[in-house]
Amino acid sequence: MTVLRNVRILDPDSTSSAGEPVDVEFADTITAIRPAAEPDPSSAATLLPGLIDTHVHLGERSRLVEALRSGLTTVVDLGTHPDSLVAGFRADDELSDILSAGSAASAPGSTQIEVMGFPAESGVIGPGDAERFLDWRVGNGVDLIKIIIEDPDATDTPALDVSTLRALAEGARQRGLLTVAHAVTAAAFARGLDAGVDILTHVPFDRPLPEAIIERMVETGTRVSPTLVKMRAIADARLGEHADAAMEQAIANVRAMHEAGVIVIAGTDANETPFAPVRHGPSLHTELAYLVQVGMSTAEAIRAATSTAAETFGLSDRGRVCEGARADLVVVDGDPLADLSVLASPAEVVVGRRRIAR
Repeated sequence: MTVLRNVRILDPDSTSSAGEPVDVEFADTITAIRPAAEPDPSSAATLLPGLIDTHVHLGERSRLVEALRSGLTTVVDLGTHPDSLVAGFRADDELSDILSAGSAASAPGSTQIEVMGFPAESGVIGPGDAERFLDWRVGNGVDLIKIIIEDPDATDTPALDVSTLRALAEGARQRGLLTVAHAVTAAAFARGLDAGVDILTHVPFDRPLPEAIIERMVETGTRVSPTLVKMRAIADARLGEHADAAMEQAIANVRAMHEAGVIVIAGTDANETPFAPVRHGPSLHTELAYLVQVGMSTAEAIRAATSTAAETFGLSDRGRVCEGARADLVVVDGDPLADLSVLASPAEVVVGRRRIAR
């Protein structure tokens, strides 16, 4: 057994600062939490659950190491190929835990297939082809299903029609799998709702999200991972002098969803593409700062990357510091509720029984 001594546990579901110093004993899971044998409140560090990035793309191993050192003990891969690359990273016990969708479902001729090099098998030609795609993904051991939703009126990129989107979402649900849908316009959000997907990722920055769409998200319990740090990168790469206005619109749309009661989780779309790269690890801390900017409290922002993220993906074994939970932990100096920036420089990260010092 290993012990973290004289730490204060910050409960992400509480708005209170961390409590009295404790000693936390763990192996792969937390086995005991006791009052500190040698309490010293003046020097006690703060202990939080490991952070979860709900939208990444796998690439160079060194980038994933950086993510772990930044406190990310779980990452959700929403588009990586080939499956053998994903399997290799998932078997690497020196990296964060990885949930993966592998290749996303898109229309034949999509940007994902023609430009990004995803396999032809990821193209779904119609509702009747959904079962073939889902069987292929399940056969490769995925944890969830990623679907590309395009707005036919906003792009020439081939788009899956709503009947195909619905067949994918319903087929995934029958297999016990969540669906996460790429959507970057208000119309794409509406198509995702029509299809019945569980999570929408990205956020429109072309115009305000209609109130009716936001109301539907609340009614259906559809969650959003807005990846504001990625939207900033796209705006800067594509929109020139209009980038700031687009980003203000993206922030306003997330603020409107949050105020209406839509559950927002933290994701970055971390990737290594030359077009609009987003750095693995540190970008999640930028995303949390954006979530505070849209009106979340610091506690809500931390929950978006811990307990709320874990609950969204059915990860009941993490997201909180309690006996029986995975020993996925982050130790920081200072109080993140008072100063969120201290979370960006962990003094120590624990994943499983491994301890990684700053």
